[in-house]
Amino acid sequence: MISKVDLAHLAQISKIDLSEEEIEKFPMQLERTIEYIDVLEELSSDDSIDLDLQEIKFDQLRDDLIKNADGERISKNLTEDGYLKGPKMK
Repeated sequence: MISKVDLAHLAQISKIDLSEEEIEKFPMQLERTIEYIDVLEELSSDDSIDLDLQEIKFDQLRDDLIKNADGERISKNLTEDGYLKGPKMK
C-alpha cells in the first residue's frame, strides 16, 4: 500500500493540494484501484471477443444546422467572467 508520506510527496510534485483528511483516505482508495487494475489485467485479451464495432462514414452524418440565437437567452447563462454556464453534471 502507498504510504501517506509517498502520497503527500506525489501530491506535492503533481501540484495537488490535499487535506489531511484526504491523505488519510486516499491510500486505501488507491490500493483498491490498483487491485482492480490487476484483476482487469488478468482478463483474457485474446481475439475471442467480437467487439462488433460499427464504422460510420462522413456522408452518413447529418449536416449541422446553424440557428441564430437571440442574445437575451444566452446572456442570462453567462458568468461574471463572460463564460457560458451549463447544467451541473450528476
